[in-house]
Amino acid sequence: MSFERFLRSLHAWLGICILPWVVVAGFTGFYMNHGKLILSLLPDSGFDVTQFDASPLAKEVTRAQAFALARSILPDVVRGLTVSKPYLGRESYRFDGGDTDVIVDQKTGHYWVTGRYMRQTFAPDGARLDTVIRWSRVLSSLHTRGWVGTVLGTWLADITAGALMVFGISGLYLFSAPRLRRAKNRRARAKAARQ
Repeated sequence: MSFERFLRSLHAWLGICILPWVVVAGFTGFYMNHGKLILSLLPDSGFDVTQFDASPLAKEVTRAQAFALARSILPDVVRGLTVSKPYLGRESYRFDGGDTDVIVDQKTGHYWVTGRYMRQTFAPDGARLDTVIRWSRVLSSLHTRGWVGTVLGTWLADITAGALMVFGISGLYLFSAPRLRRAKNRRARAKAARQ
């Protein structure tokens, strides 16, 4: 098998193998430049947090009560990481549990459990009101790692990047080599015709 034939075969198989990640990288790259547009196209629950105020279960909570609630959900929550700041436009207590946070609405006792890729909304009695995929995190993970998650690191994205470089270089060679050969042959024929 000639080198060029081998390179053509390698180029074709690389193209087939990395095509899904090329599409994902293109889409997520488009998201990086036009985030609002892409997020507006993806499904969202549209849950209105102002509904909290009308709930019969709504009751103002203290920092200690919010911490006790967070501790019942995430035993590893640390009191020292409690802060009071707005979340989705509502004054809230945020408790950092590592990969998962618990955020408690001060005014009503409703709360959110937010993971890396998902946010769940709960009533004070623990009834789940809403579940939302955090699309910005999902798309960022797909762009940087090639999949959703951190368990296996970035090796798939690194392999894809390496394959893209080989794909590009082999494509450049396959594009230019025949043209250079034809140009060389034309010059040789022209030289022979002059002699």
